[in-house]
Amino acid sequence: MIDLHNHMLPFLDDGASDWESAVQMAHIAVDDGIIGVVCTPHWIQGCYENSRSIILDAVQRLQKKLDEEKISLSVFPGAELHLDFDLPQRIAEGQLATLNDTGRYALIELPMDIVPFNLKNLFWELINLNITPILSHPERNLALARDPMRLFRWVEMGVLTQVTGASLLGRFGPQTQKFTMDLLEHEMVHVISSDAHSPRIRTPRLSQCRQEVCRLMGDSIARELFLTNPRAIISGNSIPMRQPRPLESGSQTSAIRKLFSLFGLDSK
Repeated sequence: MIDLHNHMLPFLDDGASDWESAVQMAHIAVDDGIIGVVCTPHWIQGCYENSRSIILDAVQRLQKKLDEEKISLSVFPGAELHLDFDLPQRIAEGQLATLNDTGRYALIELPMDIVPFNLKNLFWELINLNITPILSHPERNLALARDPMRLFRWVEMGVLTQVTGASLLGRFGPQTQKFTMDLLEHEMVHVISSDAHSPRIRTPRLSQCRQEVCRLMGDSIARELFLTNPRAIISGNSIPMRQPRPLESGSQTSAIRKLFSLFGLDSK
């Protein structure tokens, strides 16, 4: 497995508190079957001003420490970029880090409870620069949970999504778990990552979630989400896009539609 979203770099945000914690997280990841980690410290203007150069230097230092300790884990640079309408310009000018510094994919974090107006214009601006937006944990955004068709329309235009493994396992609550399962069922998930922050809480483990995806969706889909797609992304290559299916809001969940179909009724 490759973990595309991980706060392993120390001292840069609310992730690993020191180098010892970072090395502990690396041990946990390797023991869980993870072979590569993209280090994605937060970039939030006025809070975590983690520039591309700062992150590149920190990843180089971490890889050296892992090699010295003979920990078989490859680490790559990246950032979790908090939504800002200056992102396209900042990325194009080389100020902010893209995933593995290829300039091809940018991991973008939305606010937790709202979706700003005209956000699709920002996505188009990035796509026109050949930068593919990847939304981090959209399943935890309350506005998207209320109106998932907004996310559907973004995925249709080429935006990718990365959900958190803990969401599927119910660790952010049953509603987030249900929404995550709906997104999986409707082909709107492209990568599953840990979003790990420490060696004790929100740890870099993915194997249990991968087993759950295998159970729900089959081994082929699990391999795409945990290995094939992340590997393509860090290489700067395109990933095979599945056709997303619309997901209604409110009470018209997949479970209810299935119940109606059992009785030969139209749930719409």
